[in-house]
Amino acid sequence: MVAHRFAQWFRSSSPYIKEHRDKRFVLLLPDVCLQHEELRNIARDIALLNVLSIQLLLVVQASSKTGEEALQRVFDQGLPSSRHPNRSVPLFSSNEPVLHDSMATWQWHIDRGEIVMITANTEETLEQAIVRASQIAIEMKADKLIAFHEFATSSDLDIELNSDLSTGTLRHLIKASKFATEDEPLMQSLLHVCEQGVKRAHVVSYQDDGALLTELFTADGSGTQISTDDYLTLRKATALDIDDVLQLMQTDIEQKRLVPRERELLIGETTTMFIAEHDNVPVGCVALYDLTDGMQEIGSLLAAPKHRDRNIGLRLLARAEKAAGQRGATHVYVFTKSASDWFKKHGYQVAPIDSLPALCRAKFDHERQPTLLIKAIA
Repeated sequence: MVAHRFAQWFRSSSPYIKEHRDKRFVLLLPDVCLQHEELRNIARDIALLNVLSIQLLLVVQASSKTGEEALQRVFDQGLPSSRHPNRSVPLFSSNEPVLHDSMATWQWHIDRGEIVMITANTEETLEQAIVRASQIAIEMKADKLIAFHEFATSSDLDIELNSDLSTGTLRHLIKASKFATEDEPLMQSLLHVCEQGVKRAHVVSYQDDGALLTELFTADGSGTQISTDDYLTLRKATALDIDDVLQLMQTDIEQKRLVPRERELLIGETTTMFIAEHDNVPVGCVALYDLTDGMQEIGSLLAAPKHRDRNIGLRLLARAEKAAGQRGATHVYVFTKSASDWFKKHGYQVAPIDSLPALCRAKFDHERQPTLLIKAIA
């Protein structure tokens, strides 16, 4: 991996590492996952979560001892490419029923830094394993229940499933029979655990290498997340947020959807920036730049791809327009190459460059030739 790419990835993942530390996750590994060729990588990623001080309980559904033993062997081999490659991952195996006494034992092993693997008899069905995992997540007051699963649902739901779903949306999808028969028990259980106090439920692929880490440590994720609330907050950015903001902008800049902005401008006295945070991690931003003769520029408006169906852009734009009015602006304006229709829907009108004061016109990017849109706010 190129050094600067690695550095960018590590910087962007650091807020998630901090957020997940000492949290308790229940992971459901069905029999089909244990039989898949990606099991070794999944087990290594689980071991990595343990290294990052995440408390883990694995609920394993195995139709035979073979799958369970395969998982055990990977943990016994330890993490690859480490200083101690032969040091096994600390693991406690249990086949006790879901009772309070069992949970006290599990917690004792978790407190010692061990992963707890909870199995049942080989006759257990997938639906029974889903129920068992749900009960454990609720009783253990888990922060997350993560299920390894491949959807059989038709493609018209693909966009919704690779995103965040509120419990209300998920309830609607279930009621409307949007899920395939084999998917529905899992989705009903994930809805139930969220309604019973588990903060998050996730569905991640067992076929895609790295799906678990991508879901947990990137803004875009890789699977489906369900929660009772959108957990989104908007606040004014500080100088400490700028590195995260620049990282958030990088993809849009590389794809030429966003104009690069210098750090000095983002933290300058004439700039006010707002960020949208999901679980204390920035997933969107907007900035107020120069205010000249009542004309306020709004720029750097973006949302992380996975979060774009949550109206983050509109919420940030509304916040920026309110702040512009408080600054004394009578009009706000934006430059865009690809979002003219979106801004028009929200009250902006295309305008000639001569509509701007001379100082603003002087900053117009003639090479890029963006569209100017203006909105009256007073």
